[in-house]
Amino acid sequence: MARPKRALGELGKVTYSVEPNGLVVARARVFDGGGKERRPNGSGATAAEALAALQEAADLIGGRVLAKRTELVTIAQLAEAWLKVAYHDDDPRVLHQRREQTVDGYASVIRAHILPRAGAIAITDMTADRADGLLMDVAREKTVMTANKVRNVLSLMYDWAIQQGVFSAAGSIQQTRHGAVVVANPIRATRRADEPSTVYFELDAVQVKYILHLIREVWPERHRARFPVGRRPNFKLLADYILITLGTSERTAEPIAIRFQDVRFEAVEQPDGSLTMDTLVWVGGTMVRTRSRGLFRQDSPKAERQKRWVRAPQFAAKVLSELVANHVPNPELNPDDVLFTSERGRPRDPSAVSQLMRMFRREFEPELLAIGVDADHLTFRSLRKAVAAAVSGAAGVEVARDLLGHSDESITEGHYAKRPELIVVGAADALDKVFAGIDA
Repeated sequence: MARPKRALGELGKVTYSVEPNGLVVARARVFDGGGKERRPNGSGATAAEALAALQEAADLIGGRVLAKRTELVTIAQLAEAWLKVAYHDDDPRVLHQRREQTVDGYASVIRAHILPRAGAIAITDMTADRADGLLMDVAREKTVMTANKVRNVLSLMYDWAIQQGVFSAAGSIQQTRHGAVVVANPIRATRRADEPSTVYFELDAVQVKYILHLIREVWPERHRARFPVGRRPNFKLLADYILITLGTSERTAEPIAIRFQDVRFEAVEQPDGSLTMDTLVWVGGTMVRTRSRGLFRQDSPKAERQKRWVRAPQFAAKVLSELVANHVPNPELNPDDVLFTSERGRPRDPSAVSQLMRMFRREFEPELLAIGVDADHLTFRSLRKAVAAAVSGAAGVEVARDLLGHSDESITEGHYAKRPELIVVGAADALDKVFAGIDA
């Protein structure tokens, strides 16, 4: 009976020889992915080392198409293996690695929600109905948005597992807008939770002026009366940050990333011959925090294409001018030369500014409600919405889209600026002309 043919990538009989210098050489035959027989070898101080080197050479010949797959049993093991690839994927087809803070977010979701509920479950036992039950539990105990985050991360994990050959499924039926389709990833067959309706946010000049009055005048006096000694909140920082956010529409962590060289002053000649000064600010970075690097300036906003120059209105230009005038370079503590720095000269942490806003909301909730502002919705993101609403109403949604750095007007209208009520003025005349005399 003929011997069965070896599988592709499987080593044949291994032979050993010893070189004059004492190295052990291991040799064998192996079939590559194209079915051609190859003869790799490996050397080492011992037979075991030589065999390991031979196996590496054989794996190199076989390439990834014949590579042995890591056995992953539980969801916890899958998560650990996937996160390593998510932080750095050595696939040559990947030209843009995921940002570290993005993967940090995935890891946080895994630690907080996936591992405590499903870490010990075998990946093959995570059927669509089980996954749907897990997501339902998360939605009940936490929030709908958290459930969607868990779904996204689990789906990415299982997509990778399928690509690696460590998970396969006969497929399940999922109803889509294109009809019923069969999917191998059980997470994709679960129901995606409905996102809450968009909450639009608008502010007028009177409301903003009163909010600044509370921050600059009322809050310091109230805090001083309550706490005669001790560290005081940075009232000026919060007021300045609100003005720059309203003037540039930047996201929460982007104003902190404004550098000295990002602010430009240009003289503009008016029709009457007088000169005015325009203040331009470059929206080209954001402050991020990762587990490995800590707090640092990222040299792009949320997306590279959102880099842009913005002409600041007078109220924001005043703050920027003051920051530039008072700026003291410090290459050691502030290597990026950002304008918003702490008392010690280091870049500000965005979380500290957000904490100031939360303290203000708790302190003045009744006063805010009295002027028609829901304290729970007063955030830096809602200020960005207020900017979108103001610019969209006065200058059009196209200008608001460019100011906010959106790629499409539908994003601006869908999440930031409410679409104005449509008034069709030309249709009545056309209908009167076409159907003239029908009521005679």
